[in-house]
Amino acid sequence: MFSKYFWLSLLLAIVYFLYSRGFYEKIKFQLMEGTLNLADTIYFGLNENSGGSKMFTISELERYTNLENGLYLSILGQVFDVTKGEKHYGSGRSYHAFTGRDASLAFITGEFDDQGLTDDISSLSMQQVKALNDWVQFYKTNYIYKGKLYGRYYNQDGSPTIEFYKIQEKLLLLQKEKALEEAQNRMFPPCNVEWNLDIGTVFWCTERSGGIDRDWVGVPRMFFETAQGSSRCTCVKLDSKEYEENKARFKEYDGCDKYATKCTLRMNKT
Repeated sequence: MFSKYFWLSLLLAIVYFLYSRGFYEKIKFQLMEGTLNLADTIYFGLNENSGGSKMFTISELERYTNLENGLYLSILGQVFDVTKGEKHYGSGRSYHAFTGRDASLAFITGEFDDQGLTDDISSLSMQQVKALNDWVQFYKTNYIYKGKLYGRYYNQDGSPTIEFYKIQEKLLLLQKEKALEEAQNRMFPPCNVEWNLDIGTVFWCTERSGGIDRDWVGVPRMFFETAQGSSRCTCVKLDSKEYEENKARFKEYDGCDKYATKCTLRMNKT
């Protein structure tokens, strides 16, 4: 009979193994997505790279900076052959500094010194991480994918590291924020806005104002999006449940009729 200390030690060993292989971050990431199946997660983590994509070391990647060997670059640990873009990536060209390394940070900062040519993007905001991910999609679309770089974002066996999942978490949070913003815009569509030196600012609502198609027009209201006081003009359906539930966040524009679909804020002329 094994003692309770044996089972405790075994449990701790399993937890350490999962953490060291990045499974902890992966499980947390999939929980955020609401798609976690523990057995599938562990199996996928052990086998997701069985397709045979090449793993590059840093020293191997450094060889690919010329036309003889090829021009390769890495972005967020994914390696692409950019030889066909020699006019951009060849020796002496604008983006040659990207070849033979992972200089992910420089894609956003544009800094090509020793500090800028790094794969450490911890200083970037979520919006900047999104912009960097757009670069990854650009390379996937336009260049040949060659494999992964062993280091910050991928382990030696090709499995993602904790740093990889941190990036995915940021992208997922940004995606959810965007979805919430789009849902709010559908609920309270932006007004059409026009500014005129002689008249002032004109707000008006239509069935397509703000680019949101709907079967109602609404009336202009000042909508306070945050507690800090930032606001925008939105079209409101006064008899809607959504308006009633959020009435405290709206304010009528001074000098405008309560039920008017068009409102003009006139300039104070001195």
